[in-house]
Amino acid sequence: MRTRTISAAAVAAAIASVGIAGTATAAHDKNPSAQVATYAYELAPVQADTVANSQGSGSTRITALPNGKVQVKVQASGLAPGLPHAMHLHGVTDSADMGCPGPGADDGDGIVSVVDGLPFYGGILASLTTSGDTSEASALALDRFPVADAAGRISYTRTFDDATAWANADTAQVVVHGIDLNGDGTYDFGAGPSSLTSAAPLEATIPALCGGIAN
Repeated sequence: MRTRTISAAAVAAAIASVGIAGTATAAHDKNPSAQVATYAYELAPVQADTVANSQGSGSTRITALPNGKVQVKVQASGLAPGLPHAMHLHGVTDSADMGCPGPGADDGDGIVSVVDGLPFYGGILASLTTSGDTSEASALALDRFPVADAAGRISYTRTFDDATAWANADTAQVVVHGIDLNGDGTYDFGAGPSSLTSAAPLEATIPALCGGIAN
């Protein structure tokens, strides 16, 4: 398996080039106390069921703790087994967003790319790495994201400091990336490059699952 760490500058440039527009609303579960704000969502496929190996499922819980830390839990299945899956908290901090994209967000090529999804779920609030930095700078540090087991499952929990993620925990989306479109057990360039950078394959960055609330 080969993975690459891609410059966050490419991610930032892609985000900056896409406008944010639209509104949507949804409900979230009740908080267990006035001091702990927690939000639970289902994770649903972003891609149409005609996209090979794309129909996973899962759930996520985002908790804003009273000490200013954020805890994120992700349970997912149906992912590319044995491969790392970049995961992020996405959101829009200065206007309303549209939540999670669906298959109709593709630009006509039948695949919803990262850039196609940005107008819906916004930029990166936090990178859900397994260790080290959780900022946007680690957006594509694939060596520090969860790796799906042999059955394509991920079970992730991490508590970290991030003021922006904490402040926007109630309107964030969790996005899980990575689909082995040709099922060969690796992220390759068979489907072309990522919409963010020609240095990475589309398979490594394509959004697979999304869940959350639009503000």
